[in-house]
Amino acid sequence: MAPLHRTPLFVLPALVLFATDGAIPEAVEVRPGVFVHKGGATAGLYLALKRQHITHVLDLRSDDEIAPGSAFRITDLQEMKIQYMRYATAKIPPVVDLDFIRALLKEFPKGARLVVTCNNGNRAAAAICPWLVLDQGMPVEEAVEAGHRAGLRAPETEEAIRAYLKTHNKL
Repeated sequence: MAPLHRTPLFVLPALVLFATDGAIPEAVEVRPGVFVHKGGATAGLYLALKRQHITHVLDLRSDDEIAPGSAFRITDLQEMKIQYMRYATAKIPPVVDLDFIRALLKEFPKGARLVVTCNNGNRAAAAICPWLVLDQGMPVEEAVEAGHRAGLRAPETEEAIRAYLKTHNKL
């Protein structure tokens, strides 16, 4: 029998693998299969997208926000059968953008697994909140709290989301 002090050496790699197996770096799962991601593409992100069976990436960054090396490699995503879309929106997303993003999210096929990304998570979290409330039936405060966990930090962005929800009789 192996000495007891050696046992953790065999168990540790399995625990590390288990602990990181479902993670997407710099992302928060706001509802099953829907992640809000902070930042651009990294080598580790591609592996995580594949491991999580992500089917769609929605990038809300503008051209001037995409740092060298942080752009998504479209051919790599295509090889993984991940559909990439980019729709740049402002720190305070205008109503037309929120309407468009909601419509887009509603059109994803059943079972789609999605990553919505921007530089710091603020816009991505904000953009997804109206969909969570109006189309997924999540209570407003629960959706806003999920947004906070995912990166919604700017008070003016949260105010814009609440105003949008108010126009839809949700506040």
